[in-house]
Amino acid sequence: MANVHVDYGALQNAASRLTGGQHEMESQLAQLKSLIDSLVSSGFITDQASGKFQQSYDQWNTGTRNAIAGLEGMSAFLNKAVTEHQQLDSVLSQSTGG
Repeated sequence: MANVHVDYGALQNAASRLTGGQHEMESQLAQLKSLIDSLVSSGFITDQASGKFQQSYDQWNTGTRNAIAGLEGMSAFLNKAVTEHQQLDSVLSQSTGG
């Protein structure tokens, strides 16, 4: 039989840090996107290469944003684990007359 140990504070802390990290990374990506957009519009203009570079960067940016968005789901999972375990603990306590 498996043992269960759930440190609610640790899970909530990790969830909070994941959310904070997500926001920080999204902010950094927005700054980098602005930098690249500015570069391609005024500092790196060629017939073909600059456009291809912009396309490549946009593709990378989209993929990276999608990966970072996954942190939201991980954070939500940890918060739900806390809520569900607290509820289960309460139900089990009540069923024993406590």
